[in-house]
This record gives sequence, C-alpha cells and structure tokens, in this order.
Amino acid sequence: MMKVKDIMRPARWTIRPDDSLGRAERIMARRRLHQLLVVESGELAGLLSERDVLDYHAAKPDEDWWRVRVRSAMEGIPATANPDDSVTTAIDRLAKSPVDVLPIVEHGLLIGQLTATDLFEAERIPAEPSPQPITAADAMTEPAVAVSPSDSLIDAAKLMVDHQIRHLPVVEDGAVVGMLSDRDIRTVAGDPVRYLEAGDGAHLLSVRDAMATTALTIHENRPLRDVANELVDEKVGALPIVDADGKLIGIVSYVDALRALAV
Repeated sequence: MMKVKDIMRPARWTIRPDDSLGRAERIMARRRLHQLLVVESGELAGLLSERDVLDYHAAKPDEDWWRVRVRSAMEGIPATANPDDSVTTAIDRLAKSPVDVLPIVEHGLLIGQLTATDLFEAERIPAEPSPQPITAADAMTEPAVAVSPSDSLIDAAKLMVDHQIRHLPVVEDGAVVGMLSDRDIRTVAGDPVRYLEAGDGAHLLSVRDAMATTALTIHENRPLRDVANELVDEKVGALPIVDADGKLIGIVSYVDALRALAV
C-alpha cells in the first residue's frame, strides 16, 4: 500500500507568525498560492489564506493592514497527515478539509505537504472493477454557475465571491467556449474581492479579456478515473461536464473528485 511519505513534497513556501500580512500577500501573489502554512520553530502553527488577509482588512480598514502580524489573522491548524498514513487516508482528509493543501506532520514538525494534484498523480486512478463505476455525473456540482464572454468581468468576480467558487465555465450559443478562474481574474485585475471594490474603470473589462479559451469538456457518463486523469494531464483545476448534446450540466473540480473517491 502506497504511503504518504512515498509521494509527499517539501513545503516550500511557508510564513512565520511574526511576519507581516503584506509579506504573506506578496508571496501568495508571486507564487500563485491560495494559502500559506504558518510555521514557528519548525512546528505547524496554523494557516493563512488570501481570504484571511481580506477579511482582516475589511474588519479593520483604518489600520495599516500590511504591517499587521500574521498571527493576528491566521486560522488554526488544518487537517494533517502523518508520513506513514496511507494515500487513501490522505485523500479522505483532504476531501473533507476546507483548504486545498494537506500538511504532513511528524512529532509536531512540518516535514512536507500534499495537494490534490499530488494525490491524483500518485493514484492515476486505475479502472474500477465494478460494472457501475463512479462517473463524472456522480462527482459534479450542479447546476454549474456559468458566464458568457461578453459579461462584465466584475459581475463574474461577484459570482465567484457570492458562490465561493474558483472556476466559471464560459458559454456562448449553448457551447462551452472557455473557462474563467479566480487566477485569471487575478492576472488581469487583481484579487476578485478587491476588484469588486474598484471604481468605474473596472467595468470596462469583460470575461473575454481574462478567460482561458481552451474549451476542454468531459461527458457526464465518463468514469471518474478519466476525469481525475484529465485534470492532472491538462493541469486544470476544474472541468465542465456536458450531456450527450454538448449542453453544460455541471462542473467537477479536484475537490469534487476527491470527495467522490473518499466516499
């Protein structure tokens, strides 16, 4: 049985409790990360996400938030795994975790981490022996929240924030023509939440200005193993799910697939 220690990676980007929120945000923006593990004297002390930084700034707008220490905004210690745990155990814990990184801890010390990509690459999900394998339809989130290329980018950002999602299929004339991720918005306009607070100039951008035009889709009856392997091979965070007529019916992300596998 494959164990966590066989596939874990070093936790390359961490932050200390006494570092500033400004430094943490710069690291997350530069390295395109959604969160940072907080480490003190080698021990895992908590987790700081983009949302934590934004929430702190919103709660205390008059403060020089970028000077505030990480410990003032960070969350507690997330779910962790031990290097001797099985990969199956790691999948189950990450699927149930509200964050997309699983810290690997031994004797209190942070020694590595795992992401959904690491787990899928390790498993490569072999064919299920069952005559009724889990399919894309079993794992997808439905209905999929979608936008069109001509929609305002600020409206798309609002959809992401309101629904707490990171990916939006882009649909035109009934066909999926691309994907828009929070990372795409961040690339052209900055953080989606801050983008919503921008002035009138923000409304000049449309979804077309930021979306990825690769229209990769997967049919609802495809086995989940194919979905997972496609996510890894194409290095994408989510896939639109379509029916036999090519109509968008849902979306499946790494987290959705992990949750289905953990059942």
